[in-house]
Amino acid sequence: MESFFWDYRLNAEFPFSVLEYTVTDSLADGAPRLHWHNYCELGVCTKGEGAFYFEGRRYDYHTGDIFLANDLERHGAACVPGTDTRFRFFLFLPSLLLDDAGERSAEYLLPFRCDPAHRCTHIPVGTAAGRALRPMLKELWNDAVFARSGQQRLIRARLQLILAQVCSYMELDEQARGRGLAGYLRLRPALAYIDAHFTGRLTQQEAAAQCFLSESRFRHLFRQEMHMSFQEYVSNLRYLEARRLIASTGMPIAAAVREAGFSNPYHFYKMFEQAEGVTPRAWRSALRAAQKEQPDLI
Repeated sequence: MESFFWDYRLNAEFPFSVLEYTVTDSLADGAPRLHWHNYCELGVCTKGEGAFYFEGRRYDYHTGDIFLANDLERHGAACVPGTDTRFRFFLFLPSLLLDDAGERSAEYLLPFRCDPAHRCTHIPVGTAAGRALRPMLKELWNDAVFARSGQQRLIRARLQLILAQVCSYMELDEQARGRGLAGYLRLRPALAYIDAHFTGRLTQQEAAAQCFLSESRFRHLFRQEMHMSFQEYVSNLRYLEARRLIASTGMPIAAAVREAGFSNPYHFYKMFEQAEGVTPRAWRSALRAAQKEQPDLI
């Protein structure tokens, strides 16, 4: 399977980005390698067909199908062998909708945060929601790629409208809003603190203090809301940063691992080989070769 990579960093001032992606993993090789990130993602298949995987779940997709990916699950896409399969992805951090905003603005995040009974991951093109959302996503793409006055306001407003439509499609009510947001919003100060300090020395006690919670209460709430422990979340962020540095800079791999915050390089190498199936050095070499052959895919 080919390795997944793109530069996941988003602008801190306006954390939103778009990209076109050609699916290189083939279903002939089985399920793709799954990846994780700390941003929310909307994706629409613009050409081809294949399958999207979310942890243990598989969704077959066709041109026009829409997917939502959150910061809780690993996921990945593969295409039908021999097809030219492409996606447009819309990436954003929750802070895009939460900065200086109250719970009402946070409701737009419900499709990514609600409980499994209301989870919405796949919106087929033939559904009413799929037919309504596809032109809206096209307009959001145009807002992002064609600079004009008020671009950021247009993007935020269009994204809110799209997510409101998804909430309507999911029939999320007031009860669902409470279940999906209360704990997560309580964690937001800690998540922002972690995202800003994960490359340095960081303790769970420091993170808990950002929420005015005891360490034991914070530990329970974090696992409940993020589906992983505090230590796992920090390690995942460090892993992404080390991986980015290995891919996008020429610094020695050991230096990239230290720069990302790993005090124990063995932990990173173990994570990397489990995720990628190769060593970091072999992965870097393969990525360089792929970039020379197909620079538009990264």
